[in-house]
Amino acid sequence: MRLISKTAFRDYMKHRGMSNASLAEAAKCSRASIAFLRSKGKAGRDTVGPDTARRIEEALNAPPGSLFSATVLVASASAKQVA
Repeated sequence: MRLISKTAFRDYMKHRGMSNASLAEAAKCSRASIAFLRSKGKAGRDTVGPDTARRIEEALNAPPGSLFSATVLVASASAKQVA
């Protein structure tokens, strides 16, 4: 699942008064996962598994689908290299 907006994610955390540690504990995930989602630049990432995304939204009391969206990867036969 892909984080829709890092700004919205940070705003939810601020509004709920949650730190990386408190959100990680409530969502039953690692502090590093929360820190990566909050980070800017090359150190940041914006994806987590579906269960983690659901637990984070629940811990922040955010409506389902408001912070994360499904990521669809499309594979194409034309993208394969011919050896």
